[in-house]
Amino acid sequence: MAVISKLDRLSELAREKSSDRRRALLREVTDLFFDAPPAKNSVLQRQFDEILSSIASQTVEEARVELAERFADADIAPRGLVLQLARDAIAVAAPILERSNALSEEDLVRIVHETGQAHMRAITARPEVSERVSHAIVERGDDRTVAQLVRNEGAKLSRETYETVTRRAETSKTLQAPLVERKDTPPDLLNDLMLVVENTLRDKIMSRFDKMEPGVVEAALAASHQRLQARLREDKEISEAKDFIAKRKVRKELDGSLLARLLREKKRVHFCVGFAEMAGVDYTAAKRALEHPSVDGLALICKAAGIDKALFVTIAVLRDGAAADALADARALGELYESLSLDDAGRALRFWRMRKDVAA
Repeated sequence: MAVISKLDRLSELAREKSSDRRRALLREVTDLFFDAPPAKNSVLQRQFDEILSSIASQTVEEARVELAERFADADIAPRGLVLQLARDAIAVAAPILERSNALSEEDLVRIVHETGQAHMRAITARPEVSERVSHAIVERGDDRTVAQLVRNEGAKLSRETYETVTRRAETSKTLQAPLVERKDTPPDLLNDLMLVVENTLRDKIMSRFDKMEPGVVEAALAASHQRLQARLREDKEISEAKDFIAKRKVRKELDGSLLARLLREKKRVHFCVGFAEMAGVDYTAAKRALEHPSVDGLALICKAAGIDKALFVTIAVLRDGAAADALADARALGELYESLSLDDAGRALRFWRMRKDVAA
């Protein structure tokens, strides 16, 4: 009861206008929190959260930095306050983003998508970074941010994320050394870099190959060769498809019937180029929407781009070939399309179009 009484009194004092008094008050409430930590998810913890968040928002940055340092290593911390500090100026946010266990994986992914490079770099310094968070950072981070992530051995990278970083490293010296020097970079991806890295890094790759079993090296070389050959074939097909779609667009023949025909004829690259052009997204987004097990991405793009329900259903059915129960699938797909909010679809499409613009 004594803690509650004192907290109520401090809450009254929170109306103070003086900056110095608010800073002193922030210390008092923080001291009280650590002197008698409230139970997790208790009413008292929520009261602390509300008061600390309110006072912190009205104090100078230096005071918020001090507050962030105190709560960064706390086993129990007010969730609202921690999220507020994590989105603050980087001087305030850094201790929280680098060390706080109060941030969930979902919190970190959201922060990656809502903040800038400095905040992402702070997250890459965490002792552990999950595959999902790493993937989000690689999607949005610049080369300096991604390089810092790759250097962190506590960061977990999925195979897909490794492949994305390797593709970027082919034209980015900033990424090459961290990727070559990382202990668990897949050997076949290291081989992809052999022709583009400088001699010292090439020597490091060769040195790693020398320590591997011959069978492992042979498998890595074969996988790398197959992937690079596939990319060359796809790049050539994409180039041809772009010429084809450009001509159809000039003739005003780029429409739903053309897209459906391309899918029926198994010309998936041509379809993706045409679909991307119609929807205003990049080729990668179109390809993922077509190939992903879930049809949600395809539905979002179609809804937001004004592609009608009938064409969406046709594409969704044809992407895996017309099944025996295609009619039942069509009904469910139509219901999915109708259930989508135009606002949600629009937000998703704005992101994909922004990514296309950045790539351009």
